[in-house]
Amino acid sequence: MRKLIRFCLALQALVWACQSAYATQPDRWTVSTPEEFLAGDLKGVSVTGEGGIVLAPALEPLLDTKEAFVYAVVADPAGNIYLGTGNQGKIFRVGADGKGAEWAKLAEAGIHALAIDSNSRLYAASAPDGKVYRFDNGPTPQVFFDPDDKYIWALAIDSQNNVYVGTGPKGIVYKVNPQGKSEVFYDSKETHIVALELPADGRLLAGTAPGGLIFRFAPDGKPFVLHDSNLSEIKALAIDRYGNIYAAGLSGAAPLETPSSDTSDTDVKVKVTAVATGPRADSEDETVAAGGDTKGLKKTEIYRIDKNNSVEVIYTSNDGLPYDLVVRPDGNLLIATSNKGRIVSIDPRRFPTYLAQTTEEQVTQLIERGGRLYAATSNLGKLFLLGGKSSGVATYESKVFDAGMTAAWGAIRWRSRGSSTAPGVRVFTRSGNTSTADQTWTDWDGPYPDGGTAQVKSPSARFLQWKVEFPEKSGAISPGQSADSVDIVSVAYLQQNLAPQLNSVTVHAPGVAFVEFPGATTGGGVSPGGPDRSHLLSLPRSVREIEKGTSSVPARKIYYPGARSLSWTASDANQDDLVYSVSIRRQGENNWLLLKDDLTDTHYTIDGSSLPSGTYVAKVTASDRLCNPPDQALDAQLFSKVFTVANDLPSVQISPIQVQNRTATVQFTCKSAGSTIHQAEYSVDGREWSIVFPADGIADTETEQYSVKLDNLSAGEHQLLVRVIDSVGNVSTGTTRLSVH
Repeated sequence: MRKLIRFCLALQALVWACQSAYATQPDRWTVSTPEEFLAGDLKGVSVTGEGGIVLAPALEPLLDTKEAFVYAVVADPAGNIYLGTGNQGKIFRVGADGKGAEWAKLAEAGIHALAIDSNSRLYAASAPDGKVYRFDNGPTPQVFFDPDDKYIWALAIDSQNNVYVGTGPKGIVYKVNPQGKSEVFYDSKETHIVALELPADGRLLAGTAPGGLIFRFAPDGKPFVLHDSNLSEIKALAIDRYGNIYAAGLSGAAPLETPSSDTSDTDVKVKVTAVATGPRADSEDETVAAGGDTKGLKKTEIYRIDKNNSVEVIYTSNDGLPYDLVVRPDGNLLIATSNKGRIVSIDPRRFPTYLAQTTEEQVTQLIERGGRLYAATSNLGKLFLLGGKSSGVATYESKVFDAGMTAAWGAIRWRSRGSSTAPGVRVFTRSGNTSTADQTWTDWDGPYPDGGTAQVKSPSARFLQWKVEFPEKSGAISPGQSADSVDIVSVAYLQQNLAPQLNSVTVHAPGVAFVEFPGATTGGGVSPGGPDRSHLLSLPRSVREIEKGTSSVPARKIYYPGARSLSWTASDANQDDLVYSVSIRRQGENNWLLLKDDLTDTHYTIDGSSLPSGTYVAKVTASDRLCNPPDQALDAQLFSKVFTVANDLPSVQISPIQVQNRTATVQFTCKSAGSTIHQAEYSVDGREWSIVFPADGIADTETEQYSVKLDNLSAGEHQLLVRVIDSVGNVSTGTTRLSVH
């Protein structure tokens, strides 16, 4: 009974809206897919791969470095976490107790890589003017390796404490033994080696740019390319406990860059913008592709390479770039992204969960130690602990919805999968007439009564936004397993009714008739068929081309004598179904003659033979009355250019022929009633027709004079045929005989 009452209330609200000149065809704004939920703003909320929002694990801030970037993170066996930052070459340390501070400072601007050897010694790679420093005891650095290369992007250390160094811009991998003796391990011919990883089997992995190659090296240094990506850079590598390799490919934007060493201490912000698609009406076909949209080159691709070297793309995205990968003990792959500082989790089934969103713009590093996950960010450089408890305050704000025009809001519905309601959550709405919610918008209305359906209280406006608040709860929460979830939210709305628009009216060439395809008769009493006159040279070009241009479309053009056809284009901002009427008025008259009403086609053929000859103008009216009450229906009108209806055939008057020797001079006059002369032709004794121009050189009036000289006539009697065509395609023929002695 409660559901019935709620439905009746929502229906009554729509009726009231209709009485205020709103359209009667309601639309619905629905948010249910991961992409649609990700267009909103997440605070303590995760987005599941199936579409929906749940409570997210807490993000506890541990350290604010006050630096712009955190490029590298590593942990030692004692549980200390080290952060390499830019732009002042600082290294920060966070102890096992969670307290952190600046620990060391290098001469170069950025610390792009950190590593710990088996003796717990820290290595730090700097850029530009790349060097590798080693910290043996405390925060005092020693230069361990100083190559000629400008950039050092990656470090990896094997079980013998040999250090592998990935550099640029020459794309060289160096191997440095514990005593600091170096050798070129591999010259890749690439520009940069941006990622290094050492699996348990000791075969080094490397990711490159700009070729996007993934190398694996045998112990003797022999390289093998595991994958040649379509993208420009392999940014990060990770290995799971089964030896499967994961690689993050990126394209479309440069990675975070270290400025030159003389960069001043400035607050640098790098802006990353995500663009969401517009709303979709529920009445439209909706298709969800497995693995997301696969059209075109992506900014992000995550690859999985198994032990048989088979490569599989397990995740793609155009929203932001990947910076780091971590495989968790449960097999979930975590991706650090630049998309609003979000962390994405891919489970073994390849389902993504948008696990958390930080307060910063990019998550650049992830590290897991002792079952605890840490996330480092850039813009600005901070360290967070991703805990096992839900956030104290968890809210989700939808993207701002644009109804396209002023709209009345109906019912808002929200639910969990498998449930008609989403108990425990609080739902709010607000509305306004600016595309960005600002001080001119209404305050949040709500919370709405629990139950999954409520009438929106926000006033009519063009834009609407809704918000969901989750109740504060304690206890461990795994991603996607929260008891509280919202999987679909929809809002019904009615647009203000706007009049249709007639954009154009076309008067087609004389003789053009529209015929429904296949085999239907056209409007205006014109039947398909008619004489085939395409062979006539003297027909207007537009008419001659009609028969050549037939195609398998709902309406095709044919030639029919006397036909005058109209076509038009129209639109309706409310997407209402339109009907049309066609009226005509003869020049000099006051009253309109209605030819056809309730047309749904956007073309109409007039049977000119049923009208008096003369000059006419047509009026097309478009109405949305099929979708609106009679007192609220609106229409629009548009007038055509003037056109001619000429039902009388042109005449040919041939003057007496003057013959001298074997030459004859023929003069004739052509007259048209209601139109102009288009062209004249002549033929002698049934031979090929020849075109003749009028005496003044241009056929453009109702009466034209012609003169033809016939040379080299043979002796005897000859027949002369003269054919005239007026501007609407009417044809007449005159004939005479002449004798040559």
